[in-house]
Amino acid sequence: MNPNIPAYILFSSHEPERQIQVNEIIKHLPQVEIIEPVFPKYQSVPFLQRLVQKSKERTGTKLLTTEIGVLMSHRKIWQKIVALSRLNINPANTHYLIFESDSKIIDLETLYEYIGMVQNKYELFFWGAWHNNVSIKKSSITATFQNYIIGTPLIKSVYCAYGYSINAKAAQKMLDATNKINYPLDLFKHYYNINSFSIGAIKPEVISTWQTTQSTIRAVNTWSRIKHFIIINIFYFRNQVKAYFS
Repeated sequence: MNPNIPAYILFSSHEPERQIQVNEIIKHLPQVEIIEPVFPKYQSVPFLQRLVQKSKERTGTKLLTTEIGVLMSHRKIWQKIVALSRLNINPANTHYLIFESDSKIIDLETLYEYIGMVQNKYELFFWGAWHNNVSIKKSSITATFQNYIIGTPLIKSVYCAYGYSINAKAAQKMLDATNKINYPLDLFKHYYNINSFSIGAIKPEVISTWQTTQSTIRAVNTWSRIKHFIIINIFYFRNQVKAYFS
């Protein structure tokens, strides 16, 4: 029997080109709850320009208004998870799956098979990160099966938020860490304190992205894709070396 994993997906009527992708997730996880994301382009966000300016004061770089929207959207879900935990509806270690509208499930059976182990060992788990370029510390590997490994990721290699699961404790910790606007949510290393909660990851990823629709965060052209590819490969090599000796 497949476990009835509580799940959320960020999806808006303002992104109709992603409806088919969202339907695929709903087909496999009919219990998934759709959460309306924050799109500053289409809705009023109080003190938005002040938030943009604050991010520059704190980090030296202005956040895009869309990046602020992403952060606020995930915070909406974390708040729901924390509220549910106070009602004692689910066990304390319950993980909630979180998707974005361009998320793509690659291997649901593996997720089903290992969600129990993940809930018992980790408080935040990346079922997909940085388009399969996450690096897992060799000394932390707790499971190997088929071509998969599970362990603690090198924090600098954790990027993107399109497929992760989180329990109430970690959700509260992330709410605390993101209470002030500074970095994009994708730069997870700026929000994670190793003493706060445990994180894990699987590789190869079992949740990815379709990459068939335009980004809702920033415009992407051919040159930016090439530059992104080069940067990823340089840092991936570095991270793999560090993870091997960690």
